[in-house]
Amino acid sequence: MAYGPLCQCAFMSYGPRIQQKAPPISVTRNLYDKLPEFRAPQGSEPPPPGAFTLIALDIEEAKADPVHAARSMSLDQACYVFGSSTTTDGQVHDGHKSVSDQHACLYFFKGKWFVKAINGSTYLESMTLHSYLRDAEGRPPKRYTSTGGRKIESIQPMDPKVRLSREICVFRLGDSDRRFWVSGPLPLKDGEYEEDGGDRKKDRGGDRGDRHEPPSRRDREPRRSRSRSRRRRR
Repeated sequence: MAYGPLCQCAFMSYGPRIQQKAPPISVTRNLYDKLPEFRAPQGSEPPPPGAFTLIALDIEEAKADPVHAARSMSLDQACYVFGSSTTTDGQVHDGHKSVSDQHACLYFFKGKWFVKAINGSTYLESMTLHSYLRDAEGRPPKRYTSTGGRKIESIQPMDPKVRLSREICVFRLGDSDRRFWVSGPLPLKDGEYEEDGGDRKKDRGGDRGDRHEPPSRRDREPRRSRSRSRRRRR
């Protein structure tokens, strides 16, 4: 084959094709399937109206001003979902970066409140760790403790639900600084008791045996003499 000016090979017709390719196509791919929207557990029921209150507070604000730092909401639904999503209706918001869109749920079942982790770590804490708790009216609540030394319990999405009690009634989501406190007549667990129960009894007057009782009829009447002398008979 002859190479001449009228018959050139393809590799000699122009220079190298550098930076002449089409721009890359950007494709968004989901490596993980999106979880379906969480629904209330079967059997959950609304609590008695006005019996329980959910109080949310940030640690730093609560330490500075315990009375005005808390935000309260009456619990009148069967189930509440907690998370960082801003598009889901009826959800309790916590915008910390460690909180998932739907992180945990709180639901009422057979007269008790339960906490279930949905898509993240959830921590249940003892109320004795938070001395700045105040109810919806700004008053300090009755404090309960237990004989056990475990004051914080961590649950994951694969763990079963955990029942709230008089002592374990505070929980947080992930590494968030916000605490959620369920205030109301929660049941007592084994080993739980009121911290200042003895002091309150002393303030009210102590036990029944220590109270002042009115004198009996026999003590009020004057005692009769049993003397048989003649001067007594006259």
